[in-house]
Amino acid sequence: MPVLFHQNMRTYGGAAGPRNTAYFGGGAGGAGALAAVAAGVGGAGPVAVAGFTEIVNNLASVAGLTACCASLGIHFAGSVACGITALARGPEYIGLGVNAAWPLLTVGRVLFGRGAGGGMQLFHQRAATAGALDALGFPFGMSADYRGLVYLVATHPGVGNVAVGFLHNLFTLQAQRILVAGQLGNLMNAMGAAAGGLGAVAGIVARYVGGDFNVAPLDPRGGFPAHSAVPAAYPHGGVPGGTTWSGNTYDYWYSSIAGAAPAGLVAPVPAAYADTLDKPPRAPGLMSDHAAVTLQIS
Repeated sequence: MPVLFHQNMRTYGGAAGPRNTAYFGGGAGGAGALAAVAAGVGGAGPVAVAGFTEIVNNLASVAGLTACCASLGIHFAGSVACGITALARGPEYIGLGVNAAWPLLTVGRVLFGRGAGGGMQLFHQRAATAGALDALGFPFGMSADYRGLVYLVATHPGVGNVAVGFLHNLFTLQAQRILVAGQLGNLMNAMGAAAGGLGAVAGIVARYVGGDFNVAPLDPRGGFPAHSAVPAAYPHGGVPGGTTWSGNTYDYWYSSIAGAAPAGLVAPVPAAYADTLDKPPRAPGLMSDHAAVTLQIS
C-alpha cells in the first residue's frame, strides 16, 4: 500500500547540524521527526515517492536530504531548481526521493514565463535524471518570482507508470500565487508529455501533485480533485485545524482520480503529521512551519 510524501523544509540549506538532527536524527537527538512520520504511516506504507520543497542550497543539502530519504526508507534521487526570486543569490530547489522498487523513468519540470502576447506561458523540460534536468539550466523567457512544478515518472510495480509532482507556491506575492494555483490543471496535464526532444511517457495510469500551495484546496482544478487532511494532534504547538503553524491548510494533494480508480490503485487517502511542525515561538524552531503530508494511492 504505497504512499506519497511531501514536506516543506522551511528554507533548508542542509548545513545546520541541529536542524538535521531534528529532521533525521543522530547523536542525542534520537531517530528524528521523519522516522516518526514513517512509523506513523505504518501499514499504509511504504513511502514510494517523496518531495522536499523550499530547498535553498543544492550542494550542501545533498547529505541531509539523503538522510531524510533514508528515514523514509527510500533513496535520494536529486534536486531540481524550481525557480528564482529577482535579485536573490540563487535558485530554490525541490528534492526528490524514490523507493528502490519503483524504477525511475524520467524527471521533468514546468516553469512559468510571459508569452508572446503578454499572457502566461509554460516552459516544459525533461531529462532522464534530476541531475541531467537541472544541468539544462533555466529556459530563456522564464520569469522570476514564480515557483514551478518538479515531477518524476516512475513505474508502480504491477500497476503502471505514475507521475508525481511537487510544488512550492510563493506566499508573499499574492498575484503570482493565485495565478499559479489557477494553472494546476495545465501543470498536471504536462507531466510526462513530450519535451526537449523526448517523447511522451506511455502508460501513465495516474497523476498526483503535492506541495505547499499557499492557498486553500481548490476542488476540482481542471478535473483534478484535491485531497487534504490535518494532523490528529499538534505535539509541538501551533493552531489546530490546519497544516501550518498558523492553522492554514496549505499542504495537500491533487490527483487525476476524479471517479473510479484505475486497476491497482485506490481513491487517494490523505494524511498529515505534525512531527515536523516546529516553529518559533517554540524554541528552537528547528524544523518547519508546515506539517508533513502523505497520500495513500493503492
